[in-house]
Amino acid sequence: MKDLLAKNEIARLEVLRQYRILDTVCEVAFDDLTLLAAQICNTPIALISLVDECRQWFKSKVGLDAESTPRDLAFCAHAILQPNDILIVPDTLLDQRFANNPLVTSDPYIRFYAGAPLITSNGYALGTLCVIDRIPRNLSPEQQNSLRILSRQVMSQLELRRNLEKLELITTTERQRTEDLISALSHDMRTPLLATRGILHAMLGGAFGTVSDSCKEGLEDCRQANEEVLKLVEALLDISRHQTRVLKNLNYEILNWKNIFTEAIINCDANWQQKQIVNYQISPSLPTVYGNELEIQRVVKNLLENALRVTKPDQSVSLAVVALGDAQVKVSVRDHGPGFTPQQKQRLFYRFSQERGRSDLSGLSLYLCRLIVEAHGGTINLESTLGKGSTFWFTLPVVPACANFEEQPHV
Repeated sequence: MKDLLAKNEIARLEVLRQYRILDTVCEVAFDDLTLLAAQICNTPIALISLVDECRQWFKSKVGLDAESTPRDLAFCAHAILQPNDILIVPDTLLDQRFANNPLVTSDPYIRFYAGAPLITSNGYALGTLCVIDRIPRNLSPEQQNSLRILSRQVMSQLELRRNLEKLELITTTERQRTEDLISALSHDMRTPLLATRGILHAMLGGAFGTVSDSCKEGLEDCRQANEEVLKLVEALLDISRHQTRVLKNLNYEILNWKNIFTEAIINCDANWQQKQIVNYQISPSLPTVYGNELEIQRVVKNLLENALRVTKPDQSVSLAVVALGDAQVKVSVRDHGPGFTPQQKQRLFYRFSQERGRSDLSGLSLYLCRLIVEAHGGTINLESTLGKGSTFWFTLPVVPACANFEEQPHV
């Protein structure tokens, strides 16, 4: 066992504990990356494994029922000793380190293993993203590179989760310093994510040689996963900008609802793979409403994308805007998703809300919608029946107080 301890083992374990990730529930962000690793490497088993004092615990798993295994049996305990390399064991029966391992000689009968270490920014190996097969084999160079990229995405999710959890505990007086930290971290994370986007784009374009159809499919999945994380980081940057200056200096104009709805639908079509039917209705008796058209369009687009995420391709999503008396209008987005419980509804528009069936990006986008709507003097909420869908809606006053008008109303 002592042979499997890193020189910095005490410090490594302390860093692992700081992430507060051990024995937590399943999370979609991690499960998606594990599934992607299995698909790209064409293996029946893939794991996100974290190695503590006496075990390897699986934050996410595909093709394996166990929650953990003893550390002295763990392949990943070997992998974290060489943090700069992927540990590849083409045939466990030919490797004296593993030939008599119970995980090899009995269920799950491991014959092939490849583990990419999960490395923190200060060089500590917390565990691995690993793929396992029950037959001897190897990984192509493209698959190895994809596994490395995915392991970095796992670390990005761990960092994101860690920072979000820290923010839940911060007092009001510390909030501003934390906002600066989020902005800085988001900027720092954006750079490697953009670099990964460029590399994946080049690989898919054949810049590094011909890519087989199976690898191309895996790389495309990897590219999409990278885009999701990048969107998450950019959403954090958006929130940071809006909280500091954007919403304090809005210019108002007459809102063109047809333009707002059509542009939101077009932008969603460009970003969304499934082509659900989107309908919109504009009441013919609307009062003239003033607001910042780009920001209101952002709200409609965010709500529409959230609706499309939970709506099946053969179902529709409806947009509508109607008058509420002479002083307000109400905009609504109706989906046919799973709906929400009353307890879930209470937290939806808060910054760090994470609800079942909705991604981290969804939670941040709803919080940004709330910031924009409230800056216009309106309110945002939803009506939902569990199992029957939801209607997200927001109101806007006809003339917001303290507005800076680009165009004054004609008398």
